[in-house]
Amino acid sequence: MSSNTPVLETISAQAAAGRLLRWWQDTSDPLAPGGWLSLVGEGAADGGQVLREVGAQVASSVLVDATERTAEELLGEVLAALGLESRRYGGLRWISEVRALPERRLVLLTHVHRMGRTRRSYEAERLLTGTLKALCARTGLQVIAQVDAPGLLRSGDAGLRLEPAGADPAPAPPAWPDEVRALALAEPRTVPPRAWAALVAGLRADDGRPVTEDALQTVLAEHDRWLERREDGVGFVDEAVAESLRCETAPETVTRVNRHMTAWLRTLAPELAHPDGWAAGGALGTYAAAGLAMHAAQADHEQKWTTQTLDELVARGELVAHLPQTALLDAARCAHYGGIGSNSAAADAAYLWDYGVVPATQTAWAAWLHLMATARGDEDFVAGLLASGIRLPWKAVWTRWRPPGGFHASFLAPGVVGETAEVRWHGRPAVAALGTPEVDVSIWDARTGEPLAGPWPEDSVVPEDAHTALTWPDGSGTGDTITTLDALEAAVPGTDAAHPSLLSAPVLTVGELAILGGPGGLFALAPAKGWEETAGTPCRAPLSGPYAAAGPTTPRHATPPGAADLRAVVGEDAFRPLKEDQLPAGLEEDGAREVLTGIGVPAFDESGLRLAPDDDAFLTEVTWPDDAAEDPESDGPFFLLGRWMGGDVVLDGTGGEVFRVPGDEDDPVDGALVASSLENFLAMTAQWLTGLRISRTVDNSDEQYALRQHVSGELWMLDDAGSQSDAWMYIFENG
Repeated sequence: MSSNTPVLETISAQAAAGRLLRWWQDTSDPLAPGGWLSLVGEGAADGGQVLREVGAQVASSVLVDATERTAEELLGEVLAALGLESRRYGGLRWISEVRALPERRLVLLTHVHRMGRTRRSYEAERLLTGTLKALCARTGLQVIAQVDAPGLLRSGDAGLRLEPAGADPAPAPPAWPDEVRALALAEPRTVPPRAWAALVAGLRADDGRPVTEDALQTVLAEHDRWLERREDGVGFVDEAVAESLRCETAPETVTRVNRHMTAWLRTLAPELAHPDGWAAGGALGTYAAAGLAMHAAQADHEQKWTTQTLDELVARGELVAHLPQTALLDAARCAHYGGIGSNSAAADAAYLWDYGVVPATQTAWAAWLHLMATARGDEDFVAGLLASGIRLPWKAVWTRWRPPGGFHASFLAPGVVGETAEVRWHGRPAVAALGTPEVDVSIWDARTGEPLAGPWPEDSVVPEDAHTALTWPDGSGTGDTITTLDALEAAVPGTDAAHPSLLSAPVLTVGELAILGGPGGLFALAPAKGWEETAGTPCRAPLSGPYAAAGPTTPRHATPPGAADLRAVVGEDAFRPLKEDQLPAGLEEDGAREVLTGIGVPAFDESGLRLAPDDDAFLTEVTWPDDAAEDPESDGPFFLLGRWMGGDVVLDGTGGEVFRVPGDEDDPVDGALVASSLENFLAMTAQWLTGLRISRTVDNSDEQYALRQHVSGELWMLDDAGSQSDAWMYIFENG
């Protein structure tokens, strides 16, 4: 038992129902004051039967079997049983309905430890640490959850532990054969014969004898008290037997079997290929689709912080195209023990989940993966996905779009696209993208995404030099010219948006292309008809909230963050490199001198930070105020760079550090040191401005939270000491 596992009151199965009923009936009972109680069984104790007995005596109780459910599915079933209509709309609206329940309600959840499509799964932990449990402490909702896996509980959790029930109705044989032990190491609970044989082969690493189907059938017949035939394969009569055998298995054996299964399933990919995804092809395809990612996650079982096997799998588009979204997320979360990394299909899945993009079919899900990888510039993944054999209903032709999770200066343009209209540019099919909230117009080639003209700032007319180029489409390709932005706005189609927040522009059809736009920019899909056929997928935010924390998404070939990134943010023309003779005599630090005479400092004024290399006062020496709320460790001299939130930004001429001079004791920002060098300061400013500009376009609280983490993390990676200043994150947290 881990040190975090709570010490629980032990009780017999016969007395447990009565004890739970007393807790339910007496609101002052101290057993579980938080409203959530876990029931942990041992041996043959049947916690599920105890909960069924309780449910039979509480008329308004809700009983749900959690076996193989995801947390999202289970929460939906519970809310439906409680009669809460807000579940249909997604998001967290249901919380207010739970708080407004007119009477106390008891929810009984059996087999919570068996949640998820695979035996190893994050789903139970996700439920046990989620919003539903937290709500019990503040509402009339009370929950009893059967959790026969004490390791899932936290030290402060309340509950009861059932005493062992005595003799097992089907006692185990003196020794389990390899075939049964191997079957317990399957991830999906129903195992086709060929997968069973592969599991046995993985267990018997040094035994080259083939595993025949006849031998497996003999084992099945001899152990029919514990094993059963199912429509798609073989499974355990009592899943507790499999759980017990897994606990007895040595870690090196778990690693070996899962590595073998990962390799074996990967070699089957050509055989399993099906236009609707592996799972549509039969029992073995179903096993592979549900189990491959989790076998890969378990393949590094002995090295807790190693995820090489899964990471290699997730990079292969020809395989990931066939994996369900939740299978990918579940495995990534289990392998990474927290966050799930960045710039991968798993991270894409997490960000799309946050926006409620959970397509009902594998083909539509693969199409979304293709779009996300295209936006990231991951050509290898895209090529693999297109070779997967899966039939994409639509695919991305080009993107000028910041995908969910995107955090990079290259994703800043074109910015928010509120509406689009079909036009011609010198006769070429083109798209006029109307920005918002600042009304500007840019023209893009409809077939390639090439920028053709603009952006033109807010005005009532199209620039005169564009009048002959910009025309309306017609059969001859020589339509009337367009001279006003009002005319473009009038041509916006009256179609629905593809997604209420992610893709909020009305969908535009240009020939065989569907043009979608929104806060992140725009992109083209083909065929348009394919998009229309899958557009009915509900995009409701998940009831259960974010699935896992993913890192920032950047273009695949992006260079590490640096001072040069600021050029992409504020523009090349903003930089003012100096000559050596323009530097003040007291500025001795070589790194700062090199930056000032090399890339230079840019002139800009944004979000409270103003750098002013054009001002006469730039690099003039300033004295640190005696009444400043914080003093630097250096004695200077200090040279003025600009202003930030009411305080001077100065460069230390001796050490090269950059400081923000705080005001008096009421200054809201702690931490005068903002960067350990001028080069770091420019690099950090680029990340800070990129995050701020993206933040203004994000209409999703989960991504807003993730974005703050991305900015904070990048600042820390660039400069640990400087990133400790509150100045960097103040506007994110208080803006």
